[in-house]
Amino acid sequence: IFLTNEEVKQFVDSIKLETLDGRVNINGLRFRTLVEVLLGTGMRISECLSLNQDSIDFEKREAKIVGKGNKERTVFFSERSLHWVKLYLEHREDSANPLFITYNQTRLPRYDISKTFQNYVKHSGLKKKVTPHILRHTVATQLLFNGCPISHVKEILGHERLETTCAYYLGVDKRKAKEAHGKYLNF
Repeated sequence: IFLTNEEVKQFVDSIKLETLDGRVNINGLRFRTLVEVLLGTGMRISECLSLNQDSIDFEKREAKIVGKGNKERTVFFSERSLHWVKLYLEHREDSANPLFITYNQTRLPRYDISKTFQNYVKHSGLKKKVTPHILRHTVATQLLFNGCPISHVKEILGHERLETTCAYYLGVDKRKAKEAHGKYLNF
């Protein structure tokens, strides 16, 4: 399962960024930033929630994280995702290092996320299930649809083995398979 570009837009547009009196809705801004970081990096939710402000190199558009299997890797940010990170940080009034925090300035826990996703899916009117992992699938699918080599998708997602990436993502676009068949099978 993955979201189309239109479904991504529908989902992110449903996130309330202002209160009724026109002030910044910091919870909405935090959630929109979280979604944009997931979409702009392909990180797992646990990796995203473990980000610290000082681990992001804004110039290089990357960060070092500890991923699955306790392995360090570099993640890359889209310009759009960093725009949202900067906007979120501009509106925070604290000095806590974790990127995503609660009102108590503690790291945002994973269990708070699924309920927020469910609420915004309901508000968006989408009929698909949307979770952080489905956003990860959306990133991988988008990369493949746009011609990104599967070996690069593997690195972006932080998969240890190419077989894992292939098992999940090859075959999602039958058009690409048919195009490759016609292009590479010439007797």
